[in-house]
Order: sequence, then structure tokens, then C-alpha cells
Amino acid sequence: MLPLKKLIVHIHHIATHFTNALFPVSAALITLYLITNNPSFETACYYLIVFGLMSIPAAYGSGFYDWRTRFQGRRTFIFDHKIVFGIIFLILASVVVIWRSIDGGIMYSAGFNKWLYVTLIYFLTGIATYLGYLGGKFI
Repeated sequence: MLPLKKLIVHIHHIATHFTNALFPVSAALITLYLITNNPSFETACYYLIVFGLMSIPAAYGSGFYDWRTRFQGRRTFIFDHKIVFGIIFLILASVVVIWRSIDGGIMYSAGFNKWLYVTLIYFLTGIATYLGYLGGKFI
């Protein structure tokens, strides 16, 4: 049986890899939708973001716990960025999920809202990549 501290570290690694995989795939799916107009790509993108949003608290919480215990809560550029961008990540993912849940036809409309929604999806991928990059500096 793993001690709690070691178990949390493993949970963090699993949760972050799971989360960080979902957002680039969702960006690829929304791009495929834009190219093909096949609505199943847009729907799949939405569901991936929903699952990604649901996994962010496990990744963030276990990472915060790991930072407080293993790294004694030391403040560094990397930790500060992981904390700030993790919060931004959670907020943007929430906005995208809530927006799409309220307006299921956002991608079928023309205009600014559609492209803002797509841009937010790409930003989520960028943030997930940046957070993964920062986490990789510890390995």
C-alpha cells in the first residue's frame, strides 16, 4: 500500500496526463468540424471538454497538495505560473462548457461568437500544453 503522500503524487500525474490529452484532441475535433461541417466532430469536442473540466479539480487539487507537502509550498516562477494558469484553465473550461451547454448551436451560427468560442478552445489547448511543460521541468 502506497503512503498517502506518494499516492497523491501518482494521482496528480494520472489526472494531469488525462486532462492534458483531452484538450488538444478537442481542438483537433473542432478543427475537423470547421473543415468538414460534420456535427459529430463538434459534439465529440464538447464532450471531451466536459470530461476535461471534470478532471481539472483532481489534477489541480492533487498538484496543490503535492506542492504544499513535497515542495513545502515554496514560491517560484514555475509554481506561481502553475497556480495562476491552473485557475485560468479551470475558469476558461467552465466558460466553454457553460456557454456550449446554454447555446448548443453556437458552432452553427455565423459571426463573432462562433469564432470566440473556437478561440477559447484553442486557448485551453495552449494552457494545457503550458501547464504540462511547466510540470515536465520537475521530471
